[in-house]
Amino acid sequence: MESIAKLFEKEEYYHAFQPICNLPGKNRLGYEALLRSKKAVHPEGLFQTAKEKNKLLELDTRSLYYALLAFFHSPDRCNNELLFVNIFPSTIVEDSFPDFIQEITCDFEPFLDHIVLEINESIMEGKIWNEPIFLQRIADLRQIGFLIALDDVGEGTTTFRKILEIAPDFIKIDRFFSQNLSDSQEKQKVVRLFVEFCRDDSQLILEGVEEEEDYACAAMIGVAIGQGYLFGKPGRLLGE
Repeated sequence: MESIAKLFEKEEYYHAFQPICNLPGKNRLGYEALLRSKKAVHPEGLFQTAKEKNKLLELDTRSLYYALLAFFHSPDRCNNELLFVNIFPSTIVEDSFPDFIQEITCDFEPFLDHIVLEINESIMEGKIWNEPIFLQRIADLRQIGFLIALDDVGEGTTTFRKILEIAPDFIKIDRFFSQNLSDSQEKQKVVRLFVEFCRDDSQLILEGVEEEEDYACAAMIGVAIGQGYLFGKPGRLLGE
């Protein structure tokens, strides 16, 4: 595999940005950066190939760096918007991670409190969540000023114990719960549970919102933030 940095510099790899919006007004809170390839390889395929070639750490860190570069140096960015960027637990516990974060801190110091590190759930990396160094690194990141999000809660391996230990700023619940939400009393009960759980400390984000009736139902239940095609597909930044 060619150097990851070179692939970004040649724009073989790039990021699309999907809006994340407040409910019920649909005004933008920020964006999630999503890795893309001109070769049309599915993002999961990119990370799987990188893992097989022992380049997952390089891809994960360079993807994060170039996402920040594209977003915070864009003339279309609004100053108060957040950027959600994905990161693997295995990256966070690497010995080289503090040096990488120092690089980010130096290069993006004015924007640290607008960066949301979105921790990817991976069954393959489930054991890492229980390592003391993982929780310590999360605490260190928050001390520096980064915000923390847990992704796909309700789908992967995250338990309420882990949520309590990490105390994330944002909890993103899986798109499964938004699909046909307006027709499912069971899903509404689960979403209400998360709404109540997030009332004081974390902010709840419902992913995969695509239909107006499901959006209206989510807003009625008390979901404060949504993401999905209804608010915008991944693409270029949308300036004011």
